[in-house]
Amino acid sequence: MDFIEGLKDRTVFIVGSKKNSGKTTFMNYAMSRLRGGASMGALSVGVDGECRDLVFGNPKPQVRAERGDMLLCAETALKSADLHCEILNVYPFRTAIGRPVLLRALRPGRAEISGPENNSQLAEVLTDMRRHGAGTVFVDGAVDRITQVAAGGRAAFVYVAKVEPENLDSSAAAIKLVWAASSTPVWREGGKCPGPVIRVPGALTPGKAPPKEIKGGTLVIEDPTKIFLTWAQWQELKGRFELRFLAKPDLAAFVVNLFNVTRGDFERKLGVPELAERITYNPYEPAGTLNAGERGKTNG
Repeated sequence: MDFIEGLKDRTVFIVGSKKNSGKTTFMNYAMSRLRGGASMGALSVGVDGECRDLVFGNPKPQVRAERGDMLLCAETALKSADLHCEILNVYPFRTAIGRPVLLRALRPGRAEISGPENNSQLAEVLTDMRRHGAGTVFVDGAVDRITQVAAGGRAAFVYVAKVEPENLDSSAAAIKLVWAASSTPVWREGGKCPGPVIRVPGALTPGKAPPKEIKGGTLVIEDPTKIFLTWAQWQELKGRFELRFLAKPDLAAFVVNLFNVTRGDFERKLGVPELAERITYNPYEPAGTLNAGERGKTNG
């Protein structure tokens, strides 16, 4: 199933297992697929689209904008943007790289996008983008920004992973945990759940999990971003309780970029056939460039 069409007119968070996992490349790909009709919007919770990573110094993909796209950029980045644009708003709050500026591209170009520093500012920017006609809005990075926006019912997220031999085990475990959390129901006051109900405020860490001698009932967690457990710890907890979340966004898909790892080896490591069906591999790989034996060994 092509999940890209299902992202239309939603707020889409692109999150990943690590830096440089392919989030910005996926965003460029998804935006190119969904253009037409309402304007697109894009922002980041960090900085994306710069020529080189600010931490590691390696080359990074730039954010490609077409006429009508809305981008959130820091005022300090406008001079270097290859973009003729209309400024829609300059926000009063500041970040470490200057005030955020909402702009609309008047012709194709490239830019460095960034974002606000907290959830209330993020909500303000998203509302402003919608007011100016944005349909689908992509937010590059930071899973911990999802929950507030998820309350509106139109938030989704795409989990992007870069899988290499050295992180094969940890990547598979992280994806299984995200998948298990996305499959966990939302708790409803007065709903049918076995008692007693135990609520975990804030982050769910091994130290805050109920002791192993406590079994039965329903464990209510704030949201998937508050889980700080290993896959094994999650499985152990699930064996003792019915698990529920107070809120969660929709998981649209997993995008897995394989480097020197075959698809078969990765799926054997997952060991969950129904999860493997939710994964899209290397979606921006040009069709027909690799044969079946080669596909899955690189990311294209």
